[in-house]
Amino acid sequence: MALSTFYQCGEGYRLDPHTLETLGVEGWTPLDGISAHAKVDEATGELMFFNYSKHAPYMHYGVVDRDNRLTRYIPVPLPGPRLPHDMAFTERFSILNDLPVFWDPGLLKRNIHAVRLHEGIPSRFAIIPRHGQTSDVRWFEATPTYVLHWLNAYEEGEEIILDGYFQENPTPQPKADAPPGFEHMMAYLDEWSFQPKLHRWRFNLATGATREERLDDRILEFGVFNQQYAGRKYRYAYSTTAKPGWFLFNGFVKHDLETGESVELTLPAGVFASEAPFAPRPGARSEDDGYLVTFVTDENRGTSECLVIDAQRLADGPVCRIALPHKICSGTHACWAPRSQLKGKSAQL
Repeated sequence: MALSTFYQCGEGYRLDPHTLETLGVEGWTPLDGISAHAKVDEATGELMFFNYSKHAPYMHYGVVDRDNRLTRYIPVPLPGPRLPHDMAFTERFSILNDLPVFWDPGLLKRNIHAVRLHEGIPSRFAIIPRHGQTSDVRWFEATPTYVLHWLNAYEEGEEIILDGYFQENPTPQPKADAPPGFEHMMAYLDEWSFQPKLHRWRFNLATGATREERLDDRILEFGVFNQQYAGRKYRYAYSTTAKPGWFLFNGFVKHDLETGESVELTLPAGVFASEAPFAPRPGARSEDDGYLVTFVTDENRGTSECLVIDAQRLADGPVCRIALPHKICSGTHACWAPRSQLKGKSAQL
């Protein structure tokens, strides 16, 4: 696996939310940068982030307050270089991970970045008080795997509940039918190769024990939920389905995590979506009272659209289709923010 695929720490840039103009590097950006998937708690306005590197202590954790001040930046020492991609948080804690899929140490000494599953090493989860110190970090062990993306986490009694996508085959075999030189890359870009499944971890703060359970046996990833419930108990999650053999999203699944029921929407053949953030309806009366918003690319017609899907009637398909002026690439990540949350002069227009 190429270095650029996994090694994603970099500068923290501020962009104008309306024009996407780059305004410069944030002054609080640490030397080791910040990694993918920093998290924002809408209730407090705080941003939580982590980074990782190839030098000790290998990981750090930070908090930026609603006034854009770095209020916490602490080392989270690891045994060596690791490849975390995402994090989660609850009202009081942040959750980082040390998973047994990382560079081969012997090859790394020769500057060869080869990723493998290290047998006999468990998954580890760092539970950190949001504004805590290194000495406050508690580690919990779990079944070996790799997790690209988490959904949400929350506290329930003495337990912290964490939902995400457990990979049953985190280091798939190279694809023989891929173009020469791309055999490894195409294996990691095919969700059906690494087999992510919706999964739940429970960390007991009183006993130090970990419990796990599978929530769905389908191939699912890139989950979203109503961000007003981030870090808090939630009921509904929305995952993407994927076309076998390709890194292309061909539908969505809505889970009712309270009843265990699910509803699926499959897009027409040849139509592929991006991750679909949840946009709450103004004056929403329930957690799922809102919309999924996604960009889709129709390879049959060579066109793209923005689709708006009623989250309470997912199986009915889009309630609004907005034609885009030209075809766009099939996308992955996206987020949603109402105008009221955007700062700056342009937000007042």
